[in-house]
Amino acid sequence: MRVSFALRILYSTSIVLLLFQASFAQTNNLGNIDFKVENEKFSSALNRLSIISGLNFTYDASDSLFSTIISYDAVDKPVLTILDDLLLNTTHTFKQIGNQFVIYRKKEIEVESNEEDATENIPVVIATQDIIPARIIFDTIVVYDTLIEIVTDTIRITDTVFVEKEPIIDTLNKNAPNIFSPDSIRENGWSATVFFAPIISGFSLADPNKVFDVRNFSLGVEASKIIGKWNIIGGLKLTHFAEKFNQSYNTVEGGFFVTDTVDQYYTIVETDTSWFYVTDSIWEAANYSEYNYSVNNRLGYLELSGLVSYDFYSYNNFKFYAKGGLQMSVPIYKSGIAIPDENKPTGVDFANLSFKSPTFSFLIAGGMKYRINNRFDFNPELYYFSGFNQVVNNYPLDKKISGLGIKMGLTYYF
Repeated sequence: MRVSFALRILYSTSIVLLLFQASFAQTNNLGNIDFKVENEKFSSALNRLSIISGLNFTYDASDSLFSTIISYDAVDKPVLTILDDLLLNTTHTFKQIGNQFVIYRKKEIEVESNEEDATENIPVVIATQDIIPARIIFDTIVVYDTLIEIVTDTIRITDTVFVEKEPIIDTLNKNAPNIFSPDSIRENGWSATVFFAPIISGFSLADPNKVFDVRNFSLGVEASKIIGKWNIIGGLKLTHFAEKFNQSYNTVEGGFFVTDTVDQYYTIVETDTSWFYVTDSIWEAANYSEYNYSVNNRLGYLELSGLVSYDFYSYNNFKFYAKGGLQMSVPIYKSGIAIPDENKPTGVDFANLSFKSPTFSFLIAGGMKYRINNRFDFNPELYYFSGFNQVVNNYPLDKKISGLGIKMGLTYYF
């Protein structure tokens, strides 16, 4: 009887320790927080909870649960209590593994309902000659010549921290290095981009045969509203056009011919002498002018843009998109010399030209975003733009601005 009583005490103590360990696994020392969700994706809510609490949540993004729309409001509650509430009435639970909280689908787990009955039916083990201390054997029966050991069913004590190993391995995407990184701000939020863009353009008011120049550039900012794969973009930028213009020419107005004797000859016939004169005539200009131009032509526009982009492909940290929209341009500074008539080299100062304001153009682009971290992307882009309007009113030549830009940007997510 003493052996039976000792076994019962040992077994009960083990159960209490197991229960205490399971309970302790769910204890968190984080302070209480306020958390509110209104008509938001389950995945977005988890990501915001991760950012606020500093905890990392792992889950299978392809599971339909994380695409459902939920609403929730908690005031001054522990983070893990909020997580329990979010998973309430679902088929999912969670477990802490290292510094990750893994959310997974529950499996059918049978738990022994009556633990007291299992402890009360433990028999005393008696050998033929001596009393042998009892051992609890799980899921097996061992019979010796002189010893019958206690046979018991497996009693599994479970709570929300129990998880089978195989389902976790099956549901995690091993090829996605940022599966643990919150991404809600890239799905439904705001972003801002600062950029610099060299421009290749053949625009010139001085050289009608100019092919392209690389002295041009744009510098600006863009703000985007993110709606899934779509981005609604507003932009403000300064676009600068420049060229080095060198030209020399002269003009002649009016004049007359001047005759000059180059040489003279004579011939004597008997007593007579005959003279012969060689003459030359040159044109003497009445008004002669010579011009030499060596100036830096500059033209600057302040541009407002309204654009839309679509993310058509994503791979790991890369996202590729196509973009298009309209721009409105207003000239804010100008200096230089223009040649309005390609058959006449006479220059006209920019100050004497009537520049159109505003002008409009379209823009199409293709670009990429490379994820640096949770808040920043590197954003290179190749774009083409072309104007609808003439730059100068009543200008004899067709002058519309167009060019190819190579943008280098840095994007921040709010």
